Amino acid sequence: MNYDITLKDLFQNIPQRLLQLLVSSQATELLTVEYPAVKMRRPDLVARLTDGRLYHLELQRDNDATMVWRMLEYYLLITQTFNQTPFQQVLYVGKAPLAMPRTIVESTLHFSYELIDIQQLDCQPLLASAAIEDNLLAILCRIDNQPQAVRAILEKIIRLDENAKQDALKKLGILAGLRTLELQQLINLEMENMPITIDKADNLWFQEGKLEGRQEGRLEGKQEGQVEGELTLLRRLMERRFGTLPLWTLERLNHATCEELETWGMQLLEAKRLEDIFN
Repeated sequence: MNYDITLKDLFQNIPQRLLQLLVSSQATELLTVEYPAVKMRRPDLVARLTDGRLYHLELQRDNDATMVWRMLEYYLLITQTFNQTPFQQVLYVGKAPLAMPRTIVESTLHFSYELIDIQQLDCQPLLASAAIEDNLLAILCRIDNQPQAVRAILEKIIRLDENAKQDALKKLGILAGLRTLELQQLINLEMENMPITIDKADNLWFQEGKLEGRQEGRLEGKQEGQVEGELTLLRRLMERRFGTLPLWTLERLNHATCEELETWGMQLLEAKRLEDIFN
């Protein structure tokens, strides 16, 4: 799923409520910035804020050890273009724990930018926004009550015209792919309780949820209660140790024999990675 395209598309209509959370200001003008070189350099967002500052925002899905140098390069290019130094932030939207350097300290150079993990932002202000861009981005923030948040987003979506509705649903599914499979399944469940239809064959996030449902159906159909009990226990222990399990793990578990489950249960005790269990 192309998360980058979806995120950048959402920022073409500036999510003003999100900017209010990030910089305590809003954008008065979206500035077009593009630098031709050996490779094209295009910042994710450069805007003029109501307080006069020049603001530069980058969206980052993966931990990148070179991010600080990329931000320095943008700092120089933007300053040269507008004859004003920008206030810079990187908004991390990934699933893995945030781990990126934000400063350069050399004998002749000191540079830093502000690094924000979107999962630390409260989703409520974005849910309350009148802009659908803010509403969709709320799915990436800190959510204390997932069912309530998902319903709030879907209620905003069903008020849109049909084309905008389908576009928003697709983007919601893609963004949910940056979080857990359980969240994707929750969206599917809430959609079933609302007057919403979507081309589910065109959404990978729905297909993953449907695959999980088929796997659980096969599990319920097993005749040997012993295998079912051991599978349930092993899965819970693995989830407690390693978090949400990827689909390949669920596939291995759901096709396992009783002997395999016992072996994997023993190897779980000393495994440092999920893959170690199956070696």
